Amino acid sequence: MNVILHRRGPRGFTIIELSIALVIIAILASLAVLTYNKYANKARMTQAQTALKHLQKTQTIYWTENGLYADNVALLDFDPIKYDFYTITVALDNTGLDFTGRAEGHGAMAGDRWHVTKESDPIHDTPNF
Repeated sequence: MNVILHRRGPRGFTIIELSIALVIIAILASLAVLTYNKYANKARMTQAQTALKHLQKTQTIYWTENGLYADNVALLDFDPIKYDFYTITVALDNTGLDFTGRAEGHGAMAGDRWHVTKESDPIHDTPNF
């Protein structure tokens, strides 16, 4: 019994085919990373909104107890250290009857800024961030 094996040509992939596959994978991976970063930043921005809404509520409580707003977050039992990506500050107007809370981004969110007053929702100062 003689079995003759016929050679059909080279088997496997050429270096060109492998290169094209790697380029396609690299493009898809870079798109995935960019998309992930975009959504991660959006999630981090909710931290600024949450912190400023919390500041607004604690200022309201402080107002009902003392008749004026506080210019120091430590007086409000407000723990700004728990916010990883934003530094929270508060400034009063000259009368002490209004305040502006600010969230300044740092670390991955450096350059991102938000503010809130006693009557407004948090406002994004850098909308193209």
